[in-house]
Amino acid sequence: MIIGAVAAIIFAILVLYALWGRQWLKSKPWAVTFFSWIEPLEISAFKKSETILVGRLLWIGGLFVTFYDAAATFVHSLDLTPLTTRVFDWLQIPPDMRSLSMSAFIGILGLLINRLRKTTTKPLELVAVPDAKLPPAAAQAVAQAEVAKEAAVQAVAEAKG
Repeated sequence: MIIGAVAAIIFAILVLYALWGRQWLKSKPWAVTFFSWIEPLEISAFKKSETILVGRLLWIGGLFVTFYDAAATFVHSLDLTPLTTRVFDWLQIPPDMRSLSMSAFIGILGLLINRLRKTTTKPLELVAVPDAKLPPAAAQAVAQAEVAKEAAVQAVAEAKG
């Protein structure tokens, strides 16, 4: 029980960091030392992308659910069925496949978020505007930004290789 509570607290702190904390800390001059220390970890763990961080947290959540379900097999006092039975009944998932279905759902959701982040090429402000309402000057600026982005990605790929 304590391990689950500690894991939930760590998960909540990391989600808050991804959603608001990182952006807030970036605006504070006193946090420069923190980011110089944490940047290598951020690059290796989630490529400094909050979206990828949340996706990876979902992967970890899926693993946690899997381990919880495995423990529940042996410790009969752990019972989440009152919470999940109605949803799984509505989805017509057989009882023996429910724990696997939940773990797979969380894992797939994490993979989806990572895939969406990898394929995102424009800021949300540009994506949310209908193409028909985009003024010609803005359309030209978007096209130039796309070309510049592709050139930057190619230059980084060449530098790594």
